Amino acid sequence: MNVLYFNKKGLIRLFSCFVIIVSLLSVSFSVGAQEGLGGRDISQVRSEDISDQQLKNYVERGRERGYSVQEMMQRATQRGLPSSVANKLLRRIRELEQSRQFEEGRRPSREREISRDTARKARRAGRLDSVGRRIFGAELFNQDGPVFKPSGNIPTPRNYVLGTGDKIVVDIWGQSTNVHRLNVSKEGTISIENLKPLYVHGLSLKEAEKRIIDKLKNLYRGLRPDSSNQSTFARVHLSDLRSIQVTIMGEVREPGNYTLSSLATVFNALFKARGPNNIGSYRNVKVIRGDETVAELDLYELLINGNQGNNIRLHDQDIIKVDPYETRVDVRGAVKREGYFEMKEDENLEDLLRFAGGFADSAYTGRLRIHRNTPTKKRIETVSKEDFSTFKPKSGDVVFVDKIIDRFENRVEISGAVWRPGEYELQEGMTVHDLIKKADGLRPDAYQSRAIINRLDENFDFKLESVDLTKLMDNPERYDKKLKPEDEVVIQNIFDMREEYMVTIEGAVRDTGDYDFRQNMTLEDLILKADGFKESASEGRIEVFRRITENKSTQERSKNLAETYRFSVDRDLSLNEEDKQFELKPFDQVFVRQKPNYETQRNVKIEGEIMYPGTYAIENRNERISDLIERSGGLTAEAYLAGATLIRERESEEREEVDLELGYGEVVDKGNSAIRDNTKDTVDTKDTEDTEEVHVGIDLAGIMENPGSSKDLFLREGDKVRIPKELQTVKVSGAVLRDVELRHEEGKRLNYYVNRAGGFAENAYNRRAYVVYANGRVEARRNFLFFNFDPKIKPGAEIIIPEKAEGERIDIGQFVSLMSSVASTAAVIVSLIR
Repeated sequence: MNVLYFNKKGLIRLFSCFVIIVSLLSVSFSVGAQEGLGGRDISQVRSEDISDQQLKNYVERGRERGYSVQEMMQRATQRGLPSSVANKLLRRIRELEQSRQFEEGRRPSREREISRDTARKARRAGRLDSVGRRIFGAELFNQDGPVFKPSGNIPTPRNYVLGTGDKIVVDIWGQSTNVHRLNVSKEGTISIENLKPLYVHGLSLKEAEKRIIDKLKNLYRGLRPDSSNQSTFARVHLSDLRSIQVTIMGEVREPGNYTLSSLATVFNALFKARGPNNIGSYRNVKVIRGDETVAELDLYELLINGNQGNNIRLHDQDIIKVDPYETRVDVRGAVKREGYFEMKEDENLEDLLRFAGGFADSAYTGRLRIHRNTPTKKRIETVSKEDFSTFKPKSGDVVFVDKIIDRFENRVEISGAVWRPGEYELQEGMTVHDLIKKADGLRPDAYQSRAIINRLDENFDFKLESVDLTKLMDNPERYDKKLKPEDEVVIQNIFDMREEYMVTIEGAVRDTGDYDFRQNMTLEDLILKADGFKESASEGRIEVFRRITENKSTQERSKNLAETYRFSVDRDLSLNEEDKQFELKPFDQVFVRQKPNYETQRNVKIEGEIMYPGTYAIENRNERISDLIERSGGLTAEAYLAGATLIRERESEEREEVDLELGYGEVVDKGNSAIRDNTKDTVDTKDTEDTEEVHVGIDLAGIMENPGSSKDLFLREGDKVRIPKELQTVKVSGAVLRDVELRHEEGKRLNYYVNRAGGFAENAYNRRAYVVYANGRVEARRNFLFFNFDPKIKPGAEIIIPEKAEGERIDIGQFVSLMSSVASTAAVIVSLIR
């Protein structure tokens, strides 16, 4: 056995190599962890850099930890993910969930088990078998369908055969009254008081009644049937029916012994056994009683003709036997009942069509196609209608009933500018002029210079023939054309032959847009269609721009691009008489200008520690934050200037511009997430996704010291200025042992507050810690070499410690591969040094 010995220097070298390898592995893991949303630095991540699978894995891991998608995006935003990227990712997650890509991998196992169990039951029942599903009559025995049981609410048939277990009731009335309740014993007898036992087993109810009454004559003197001096009467009936046991065997779905009512028939028993199976016969069901076949039931007589001649009532210990079918034929196509049908030896193709319910309305009845099996291959046979009664199908035949051709033999069609377009019967010698007369003639807007006939030629290809309608209508004897089957006459509308005429009105009217042009349409007509002027309409200018459609010289190009007409209105915004009559032309564009100095109110809000908080209208275009504070009465004594913030709304199309303009600030999508506000405990949300709110950190102290400076921002519509009370706490959250809110200590650094929150968690990424100040401004910890530069902690600030992303585990194979790479790299470096 070989033993390895290491001296002190060798151990030192081995330990050094180990340290280098571990360092390289940690670098490898950190690089791998920075990919996607799980990385440490996600401030530079873009939505398009993350695949659908990575996004799915990220969402599933978060849900396993109990986070919603909203909370995951908020945490990612706190760790540095840009808000615009978070919004895009949220939209992508919604699209993925709607397309059910997530659900494919997350469907509950219980649901899959139920689905598989249902499929197994269906297969066991034979409902998934394509042959069994198409066998004629098989659906009747489906247990999910109606239940066929013998009725017990009908009078007992007089030919009912008595047996052991039947309960007989004898009613006596007249001069004497009594009721005898008698049970048929195992020996087949009944016992009447004061009379010896009477044997009734195997007798019909009618025969047993005669015997019983003959015996009762000895007890009742007035009981004299068929006598004129009868004074006592008797009636025999059954109170309870016995049960019988029959055996169902052969090609049935569920063979075995069954206990049935004594009134049960062969069909009731077959239903209990769920009918014949896929190879069972429906035409030859045998009933065996003792050693004798007492009946052969043809289920087709019952299913097709309703004939129950051989559907006999069963006796105890009867055997029902279903043999395999002998001849079965598959019928497909245009019949009323498709499926497999069983044939007897003497039946022909006409009988088969009767079983299938006859031809469908669209069937071609001239001949049938039959695919037949031979000992080596298949063959096709064609049977004409005259041979249906003599042709006998064979087992395995497939009979195809084709549909008629979807084509008319005497159809013509007219469409377009006639009063009654549509399809018409082609009569002998019919012409284009005759067809127009049948369509009640041409409409006034018909384009009469040319009509088109779409015609099928001998190769079934369309060709065009033209007709001059003007000449045709004036002189049909000379210019008329004879029609052929499937001809289509197309008469165009004059309006279809020109561009759609529209006029446009824009500007200070109540309903701008495009309107249909009408002849003699005036400027006033169009203004009325647009529901009149707005309050902001200018009195001085209405402009009409018109296309230039004519040039005097075709050899030169006009320099003008449009004709311009200008009109004025009075103070009541009405045109003078001359301008009212100005007629518009197609494609005219009308612009009603707005008053130059017309402005609607633009409101801003100021909240918090101010003398008169509320909503104010912006008085001039250069109004600033300091002006608003002055108008609202100034600050209160409790105002905390360092926590003041400006909340600005912006539309989605101006987001990029605002980001560049502000340079910093927390962007919150009001349609997707809640707005965090250090000055309030409420949560503001909006339903629209078209606007966002930007928390702009402002220096209110600098603004109040130097009004009108660059720090004193101009106000915009929708701005909110919030001035909180002086805050005295600092919040610590993120990757710490416990989220806490601590009292602010002047001069204390970031680690002081983290230590009072229990210290950093194991997964804390403390080099990326950052602080969100009360006014919304964000400042991150800066690192240079081995030195950390912490942001200053102010009252109302929140310290957020991001979490490290989980790195991927490395298996033994990857470890060995990495070791090999390190050794190779080390060897190359040593060689280069030497």
